[in-house]
Amino acid sequence: MFTSKEELITVMPLSLADALTSCEDHIIEQIIRESIAVMTSYLSTYYDTDAIFSATGSERNLTVLKYLKDIIVYELYRSHTHDSANEVATERYASAMQWLRDLNTGTLSDNSLPLRPEPDNQDPATSGNVRFGGGTHYPSRY
Repeated sequence: MFTSKEELITVMPLSLADALTSCEDHIIEQIIRESIAVMTSYLSTYYDTDAIFSATGSERNLTVLKYLKDIIVYELYRSHTHDSANEVATERYASAMQWLRDLNTGTLSDNSLPLRPEPDNQDPATSGNVRFGGGTHYPSRY
């Protein structure tokens, strides 16, 4: 997995993580998987998310790791309280989500992330989010 419960020590005490989840490690693991899925949905527009999240150890992108931890901590608070989370966690979550939105829209780019590979043998008129072309124009006579 891209990160683990033990690595959350840099953003919150593990005793607090245990208290928020009643020492249920599978809850943290599930939140990690869900948070990676959220990040994947934003990053997949321009970046190779398989390469990003399959990296381990020092090969991981530190910015992605930082924002992933921020999202995880926020979700831990939300899963426990079902209300607004810790103010710092909320601010860090908002920052992470803004970074993801900026990357998704192309407002911001990160040259340290691997770009999404281009598919082979694809018609240029149907690539991307916009499909070019249209229906055939049939002249009509009345």
